[in-house]
Amino acid sequence: MGSFYDAIIIGKIMDAYTEAHLFVAATRVLQHQGGCPPDIEEVCAMLRISGEVGHTVCRKLEKLGIITTLADPFSIKLSVGNHLAIETLPKKVSEGNLLARELEKFQAEKKNTDEKVAAIQTELAEKRQALFNDIEAKFKKEMGKNKKKEE
Repeated sequence: MGSFYDAIIIGKIMDAYTEAHLFVAATRVLQHQGGCPPDIEEVCAMLRISGEVGHTVCRKLEKLGIITTLADPFSIKLSVGNHLAIETLPKKVSEGNLLARELEKFQAEKKNTDEKVAAIQTELAEKRQALFNDIEAKFKKEMGKNKKKEE
């Protein structure tokens, strides 16, 4: 299955095996508590993930037959399908293009850029203040010369 299944739950880099187990476990717990198949929104709320991430994970697990979905006009209900297929998933994070890794890299670069922008803005403010002080000093000096000439 290789890079087909990139783990992205909770914004952490997680292997596909662990992610699938987590999603299936949440489905089972909610089914036990409610006595009926849970909505995908309930699973997402339990795992504290966004609906988009939950739908993505659900589609991937459905393609592999691990989760079965029951769709009605208002919601998508989940039930556990072939849970043994989880054992075929890779247990290590692939070195490919993981969305979470790319996101972390982007956030680090953005933070670095934000720090540079803040430093530049601080430097410009200091230069502006120095220029203002210089102009004020020259103005006071000229005012002092004008007062001496008038006297």
